This record gives sequence, C-alpha cells and structure tokens, in this order.
Amino acid sequence: MKIPYLTLLCFLAGASSSFAVEGALPRTVSGASVMPYQGLIPPDPGWLVGVGETFYNGDIGAARPIPIHGNLALDVEGTLSFTPLTLMYIWDTHSECWNFASGVTLPLAYVDIEASVTAGPFLGQRSDDKFGLFDIAVTPLIASYHFSKTDHMSLGLTVWAPTGEYEEGALANLSTNTWTFIPTVAYTKILPGPNIELTAQWSLQFYTENPATDYQDGVVSDLEFTAIKRFQNGFGIGLVGSWMDQLNDDSGPTADRLNGFSGRAFGVGPIIAYSTKLGESDFSVNARWVHEFDNENLLEGDVGMLNLSLKF
Repeated sequence: MKIPYLTLLCFLAGASSSFAVEGALPRTVSGASVMPYQGLIPPDPGWLVGVGETFYNGDIGAARPIPIHGNLALDVEGTLSFTPLTLMYIWDTHSECWNFASGVTLPLAYVDIEASVTAGPFLGQRSDDKFGLFDIAVTPLIASYHFSKTDHMSLGLTVWAPTGEYEEGALANLSTNTWTFIPTVAYTKILPGPNIELTAQWSLQFYTENPATDYQDGVVSDLEFTAIKRFQNGFGIGLVGSWMDQLNDDSGPTADRLNGFSGRAFGVGPIIAYSTKLGESDFSVNARWVHEFDNENLLEGDVGMLNLSLKF
C-alpha cells in the first residue's frame, strides 16, 4: 500500500497565526493540522521535503471587541497567507513496531488586518499588513507505533519559537511573541476492503505569556479527523472535520476586561489527495477547503490549503 509522506508534515506545516487567544486566531486554523495517514511514519529512512500554502480569510462582527497585540478592536477582518517550508528526516530504527522522525519548518507569512480600534474614548478604522519570515517550528521527535498493518498511532511534540518580527500595538505581526508547545497524538485506521483511510488527531496548545502585552493565552484543544476513499490510480477523496476549543480563560489586563475571552471554532470541508512515484522518489499532494461555523470570540471564515511532499 502506498503511504503518502504528507503524514509527517502535519506536526509542522499547519497554518499558523493566534485563537480566542490574543489576536483571535490560534497556531492552527480549522482543519489545517490533520493529515492523511498521520498516525503512520513509514519505515523507510531518509529525507523528506515539503512545501505548503494555506489561505485564510475571516471576520468577526462589531458586537464583540477582541484583543490584538495591545489593542482592543471591533469589526475585524483578517487575511492570512502562510507558506511553510519543511525539512524532515525519518530515522533508521530497524524495528517492526516503532518508527521515528524529526524536522524543522521555516514559514513565510503574509498577514493583512483591518479593524476599528479604540484609543481612549475614540474609535478609528485602521489597517495593517506584514510579509516575511514567521515564527520557526521545530519537532524534536515524532514516534509512530504500529499495532498491525491496519492500525497505527503517532505521538509528537512541536515547539514554536518567537523568531518572527513583532511590534506591540501593530494589528499585523509575523510572530505571536510567545513560545508555544503542542503535543499531538494521532490514530490511523485502514480499511483494506473498501480502501478507506480514517485518521483522527488531537493536540493541545500551551502558550507562554506575551512579555510585551502581559497577555497569557489559555490552553487550546484541537480535535480533527479525515476520512478518505482511495482509488487504484493514486487519487483519493474525502472529508475533513475540526473542533477547536479553549480549555481555560485568557488572562492579563486586556483579557480581564473581556471576561477571559475564551473561544471555540468548528470547521468541515472536502479533501482530495494524490500520491505517485517521481523516479525513485515518493511524491504526495493534498488539497482541502474548510468552512468554519458557530465560532465564538474569534474570526470566522474559510480555509484553503495545499500541501506537497517529496521523499528521497
């Protein structure tokens, strides 16, 4: 069975930004983290390179103020283009049960924010945009355990470092100005008869305090799944679902004024996938569109995503 190597990129190449955390977007937007065969690291050692593109556009109405890097803003509309460049290595473990991988991602990002911003008793319309290198993500280790040929589980930890450009008071930034630690567990079930792959992943996002604004984001839970029907020609089609929920309130001067600013998001949409051989290398690609709904205390919109990987 041909296993797309995009399974590894989920730990690094998800769309980034900030949630009903400060900025009203999290480290990953709805449906951007789960990948096909995420529970399965293939046994063949070697290098994997990947590139992705995530486009997100969302807004939140004027009825609810949101904190953005020291500002209180209303009627916010945001556009995000996120391009992660990923390099990973699959280790040679000589084991039938365990496989391991490590990697790093250098993300390019374009962020465009428009909002009505309060300044004392005054309210004015502002816009801001930035393009450049976003926070760098490192995955020290992903471990995959194979229960059988059809059942697989993976465990991983991704660490986001505040390496991007950050300016207090700016609407658009290329960093959350926080360290973020994201442990992830994923499970993949393969149904050989109908050739269907089922994958679910759950992660928690732990943020450090933003030293520029004294804002402490709450812990974010991200539960996502995908179900894909595959065909003999390498193509597959399926569904992606996402439920993101904040487990505790934000804290800090701005968050306290907003009663903790805890939020949630739901998303669902189609996914298509394809895998093949390019010479001696394995090539995989998937594309998805996720529509958000019933969001609370964060932007609500649509996610478009394309990921490609090459294993050599």
